Amino acid sequence: MKVKKLSLRQLFSNTKFLVIFSIVVAFIFWIVVALEYAPVIENEIKDIPVKIDMNNSVPDKLGLQIFGQSDYTINVTVRGNRYIVGGDLLTADDFEATAQTAYVDSAGKHSLVVKVTAKDANADYEIVSKSTDYIEVFFDKYAEKEVEVTPRIISDLDDYTADDYMFDKDDIIYDTKTVKVSGAQTEVNSITAAYADIPIEKKLTQSETIDASVVLSDGSDLDSKYVKINGESSLTVPVTLPVYKMQTSAVSVSFKNTPSDYINSPLVYSISPSRVRVAVLQNGSDTTNSLEIGSIDFSQITPSNGSFTFLASNVKTAKFLDGTTSFSVEVNTDGLSTKTLEPGINSIMITGGSGVSAGNVDLDSIGQITVVGTQTALNSVNAGMLEISINLTNTKLEEGENTVPITVTLKNSKNCWVSGSYTAVIVQN
Repeated sequence: MKVKKLSLRQLFSNTKFLVIFSIVVAFIFWIVVALEYAPVIENEIKDIPVKIDMNNSVPDKLGLQIFGQSDYTINVTVRGNRYIVGGDLLTADDFEATAQTAYVDSAGKHSLVVKVTAKDANADYEIVSKSTDYIEVFFDKYAEKEVEVTPRIISDLDDYTADDYMFDKDDIIYDTKTVKVSGAQTEVNSITAAYADIPIEKKLTQSETIDASVVLSDGSDLDSKYVKINGESSLTVPVTLPVYKMQTSAVSVSFKNTPSDYINSPLVYSISPSRVRVAVLQNGSDTTNSLEIGSIDFSQITPSNGSFTFLASNVKTAKFLDGTTSFSVEVNTDGLSTKTLEPGINSIMITGGSGVSAGNVDLDSIGQITVVGTQTALNSVNAGMLEISINLTNTKLEEGENTVPITVTLKNSKNCWVSGSYTAVIVQN
């Protein structure tokens, strides 16, 4: 069969072909014109980071550093064909912004010229403007020093406590006594004080712990931009405000190492003075009308020893307003007797001390153990009830004789106790 040839005349005589051909030619023509004669536009590129290169720079060789703000950005406006600079075709990553430090030869604030260039040396657009031509940068040498912290109350109140309460600024409790100030030498050298500012907005009836802001001063409070406090841009420290309530209180003592029978039926005692005018620390816990002035260990009580003295200055939870300086306590020891016991080797218990046993203990060095109680109670006490504890965990024994403290207790007794303190000699070969 003979193939029919298709001539150009016939092809261009085809209406459908002409329509398709015209569209293709028009599109190609449009692309050529768009590329060749595209409109020129301007576009702003934002947040280009400014690099301040200090390596081998003039300020670096002079020992100067940057303090305060060190992260800067700049915006630029570029001009070029739409298909090159339009929309998001360009970003901050396509540019390099550099601050010039060549003229920084002294401490202080300097205006650095910012130069912006395209990273692509063949970029087909131009930078027509910048959001700024300069950045302000502070240079100085580094310095640091310790500054004493002083509590400072910030308040509009004339009186910081309610009626019958008291608060003394000298009683303020704070652990941070000094801070390290570091940064720009000019500012560090000018600082003469650091204050822990304590805001009091209402009258106090309880002790409070707050976070106080540390404020630096050179005679006037500083809003310092170029120094740090303990390595931080800002610092708060815990401060406790002790608040006391003024009242008249009875006084009491407590007992420790108390035999169980005396817990519910304690020994009778008297205190002089028995009542005092005091300011009692208010710490949020339940309070009573009785003020405890100290504690008596049962090991100190014997038939011949029932007198004790306590100093008012050792009572940390109260201030004495009536001039009281000490208390005399008389414990009623009527009816008490003593009994002496000889400790045996089986009563010795040793903790620590590698290689040391009860056999190394010189029993004669301990002596007789005095036990206190009523005569009736003492009748049932014997040496087998003694327990002697020797803790050598943190003790280094030398060759020969070593004198160490011991703890003597009475087992299985509810109404008798060991009196006094004792030592033992350990023989180390």
